[in-house]
Amino acid sequence: MTIEAKPRLDFYNYDKIYSYNGVFNIIVGARGLGKSYGAKVKAVKAAVKHGHEFIYLRRHDEELKRAKDVFFADILDEFPGWHFRVNSYIAEASKTGEKGSWKIIGYFHALSQAQSMKSTPFPKVRTIIYDEFIIEKGLVQYLPNEAMKLINYYSTIDRYRDQVKVFLLANNVTINNPYFLEWKILPTEKDEFIIKEDGFVVAHFPDSEEFKAGVYKTRFGKFIANSEYADYAVGNVAADNHDGLLKLKNSEAKYVYSIETDSGNVFSVWIDWAAKGGPEYYFQEKRPKQEILFTLSPQRMQEGKTLLFKQDKLVSILRTAFRNNKASFDTQRARNVFIEIFKR
Repeated sequence: MTIEAKPRLDFYNYDKIYSYNGVFNIIVGARGLGKSYGAKVKAVKAAVKHGHEFIYLRRHDEELKRAKDVFFADILDEFPGWHFRVNSYIAEASKTGEKGSWKIIGYFHALSQAQSMKSTPFPKVRTIIYDEFIIEKGLVQYLPNEAMKLINYYSTIDRYRDQVKVFLLANNVTINNPYFLEWKILPTEKDEFIIKEDGFVVAHFPDSEEFKAGVYKTRFGKFIANSEYADYAVGNVAADNHDGLLKLKNSEAKYVYSIETDSGNVFSVWIDWAAKGGPEYYFQEKRPKQEILFTLSPQRMQEGKTLLFKQDKLVSILRTAFRNNKASFDTQRARNVFIEIFKR
């Protein structure tokens, strides 16, 4: 039986991002746009038609346990004549009429446990779906050095075959996440697609007018209209992607030192000592050729750096300047990173 997905207006079309031929494909869109649905349909179709396998990835095993048991629930209608089951952490499929012929089509992995998979081969895997890679407010936290953990995990699965594609899916909650910091991704109104690392990383921020119009016709859509929740859930605008506190340093500001954050990004700090009302502090992504370097990351400590703790006096002085509205930043990325530091 030929398997063809039924047409739907409300799930994300993967054709365009595939055309960029990226390896790490980031899709950050409105809640309910069908990002996960579309990714699952494509991965399962490739499995039952071509024998390719997929991996559904989450950050922690607790998230995975909830997700794996309902993985197939919303896509069953796309595959008439097929049966699916999850046996422990393995996805299996069987065609109607072929009794007892279950075959493996996918796996469920937790990134936090990726180290234990280094010696396990996955030669048939072609797709990794990392769902909800951006954390929404709650108790879940990013893993230490998470972007590098994902890179290492990808290397374990692909093993330099150049055959595996990764799809990182999330709602547009915040631009302050390990992946945007690692690859210096900053969404803008004019750039729907952002290409990084010579095309290895492709980020898509879809703006679906048809989807938004449909949502705002519903009772719930009318209820949330013109709210901050609607901006990110429907309008695909992160709450921290704004121009507040952004200002380039003036010519009077003098360089004092640079700070390396936990994510490995380095920002220079400049002070205008003669500013009206007291010293003005400027945090900039642009760095001088020669610098005094502090690091907030013990793992990155090496010769030429000074280890800095968040409770140290230097950080306390910067936090006080921020609290007193005497701190400015040249980019949203710099501002959001230091806001997180100052909150601790």
